[in-house]
Amino acid sequence: MQTHRNRKSRKRGFTLLEILVVLLIVGLLLGTVGTNVFRALFSGQSKAAENQIRLFHQALNEFKVANYRLPDTLEELTEPDASGEPFMDRIPLDPWEREYDYETTADGPLITCYGEDGESGGDGKAADITSETLGLLSGR
Repeated sequence: MQTHRNRKSRKRGFTLLEILVVLLIVGLLLGTVGTNVFRALFSGQSKAAENQIRLFHQALNEFKVANYRLPDTLEELTEPDASGEPFMDRIPLDPWEREYDYETTADGPLITCYGEDGESGGDGKAADITSETLGLLSGR
């Protein structure tokens, strides 16, 4: 009688082979889905930087109309105008948590996000996103 109970209790749980098969399937799914998720995440960061630069340009245009000049720094956009309202509530950081670079040029304000690496130049994830590459300068 005890022999029968031992057999029943030994059949509980999973075999090593079953666990390995499940881990293999999960690994394959994560590898396939994970690649697409990371690609979409980077695309989202890049698009967020592009949208923020466009918003900066809208605020800069409003500032220029109200003050007949461009601001010296982006922080001036957060200062109240004659109506008591700022052009922007705050200056956001880029999607990689760094400040945007701002300078005035003959063609207009140039705002630069240096991409994932935070350095000038680069390709792919490290590529710069600028007012110029987005076609927002008046000389273009």
